[in-house]
Amino acid sequence: MSEELKLRLPFLFINSSFGYSISSILRKLYGSPDFVLKENSFPYEISRYLWVQEGKIGKSSWLALGKLQEGLYFFYRAYAHSDFIKDGHMDLWISPRLSDLEQFAMDRETYDIYSKNNMSAVLASEPLVNQ
Repeated sequence: MSEELKLRLPFLFINSSFGYSISSILRKLYGSPDFVLKENSFPYEISRYLWVQEGKIGKSSWLALGKLQEGLYFFYRAYAHSDFIKDGHMDLWISPRLSDLEQFAMDRETYDIYSKNNMSAVLASEPLVNQ
């Protein structure tokens, strides 16, 4: 199954009419460099996914780590107890540095799952900051 299909359900609700605008789900990473996020870049302009875990309503979160076409990295988490309109929650962190997302956006349990999926080899080839 493609990465996009794994995230299809929560992505359908990223719309202000459902209460999930980008500004309402975007979380601040303190210490991360400032950036300007192009309108509609998430989730419509994703250049590649580095890691995706498909969630299940009431059981597990949808998780995604990737890179936007404009060169910024993102970590996205969505969860719903019964459905996204009644009792769902979404978080989005964005940074020009992948390491900020690994260190500050992921909780310990998520980082452990992520690292067990052998992503360190893939991520080591990614530049962390363009200087």
